[in-house]
Amino acid sequence: MKNVLICGNCGKENPFHQLTCSECKSFLRARVVNIDFWDTLWKLFYSPVKTAQNIIQAENKNFVATCAIITAIKFSLISLILMNAFNTEGNGSYTFINGFISGGIPFLVSVPIFALLITILNKKNGIQSRIGDAISIYFFSFTPLIMALLVLTPIQFALFGEYWFTFNPSPFIMKPQAALVIFIIEILMYLWSGFLFVTSTYAQTKNLIYSLALGLIGFSGLTILIVYLSAFIN
Repeated sequence: MKNVLICGNCGKENPFHQLTCSECKSFLRARVVNIDFWDTLWKLFYSPVKTAQNIIQAENKNFVATCAIITAIKFSLISLILMNAFNTEGNGSYTFINGFISGGIPFLVSVPIFALLITILNKKNGIQSRIGDAISIYFFSFTPLIMALLVLTPIQFALFGEYWFTFNPSPFIMKPQAALVIFIIEILMYLWSGFLFVTSTYAQTKNLIYSLALGLIGFSGLTILIVYLSAFIN
């Protein structure tokens, strides 16, 4: 299982992220200095593997922290919704802080841990990858959730106010059709993030089965963890 760049000058195999050949110092690819944030967000929708490769090859992993923080906010809101949805007796009062503890923090911790595990597994399978690259592409894989936060959240507030998050009463009772449409879009954005999680793994390995298995395990594990913590705090 290999994901390498072959030097056109000497034929030496080099790690995919390498800029120059380790043997003859010839250039292996075009230089990528910085990550263009908005261009990257857009390209992840229609060319996810190539875009993830560009993130891997970028010398400066700029905007990774921005993606992580924005997505952590989204996961905090998701967890807040889950806590209130699980609270069928209505005897709890949850805030964004509760959501951040059960959603935002687990997300921020889980992604680097998964990136480390992937890097270790890649090494055992003969793939030279870097943990910084893995962290970057996995945080960027949650682009759909970032778009959902920026676009859908203002709509949710406009239609339902705080009741979208508190479920008291449920938005599905207040405006069932609008709530259902927004809910479906949210689910699709979440599933698209899962797809990008898999393609981000594939960008490192170029092995479909390996990437599909580990990507789904990692994304499903994160989902189960946040749902469990949201229910546990409830």
